[in-house]
Amino acid sequence: MSEFNVTVACWRGRENKAVLELRSYWGKDFVVVKKQPSYLVIRYKGDPFEAVRKLKELVDPRYTTLLKAVPYDYSVPADINEVVKAVEKASQKIPEGESFRVTLEGPLFELKGDEWVELSREEAIRRIAEVVKRPVDLENYKWVVYVKSIPLKGSQFAGVSVHKPEDVFRVKPS
Repeated sequence: MSEFNVTVACWRGRENKAVLELRSYWGKDFVVVKKQPSYLVIRYKGDPFEAVRKLKELVDPRYTTLLKAVPYDYSVPADINEVVKAVEKASQKIPEGESFRVTLEGPLFELKGDEWVELSREEAIRRIAEVVKRPVDLENYKWVVYVKSIPLKGSQFAGVSVHKPEDVFRVKPS
C-alpha cells in the first residue's frame, strides 16, 4: 500500500482544525500520516482523485482552513528510478497527442555506487519527462506530471500524480 495519496495545505497553526474539517467531508476514510506546519500528508482509503473532487464540491472557500489538496497515483521512495517507473505507469492516462508539463517539488536521489546522490532539479525533470511519450508544453499544457518529495518515517518519499490542473482543489485568496 502507498505511504500516502493526498497532501493538503492549510493555514499555519490550523492543522488540527483542518483534520476535523476533512473528517466532516471524508468521515473516517483517511489517516494522517504526517502533520507539519501548514501541511498534512494523508492516506485516503478510497480513490484519492474522488476525495479531492468531493472537496471541490463541498468546501465553501469563505469558511475553510483548507487551501490546496493534491491527489496522487503513487507514493514511492524518492529514488529517481522508482519515480520514473511510477510516472511511466501513471502517464498512460494522458491521451495521445495531449500536452503535459512536469512540476517537481523537493529533492530526488539516485544510488551511485554505495552512496545516495541528490540529482539536480533539471536532471530529475529531464529523466521524468523522457518517459512520458506525449508533447511537452510549459504554457498550454492539458496535464501535469507532479512529483512531490517529502521526508516520511525517516526516509524520503515521492508522491507521483498525473492529473489535469482542475483535479487539484485550490482556494483562491480573496
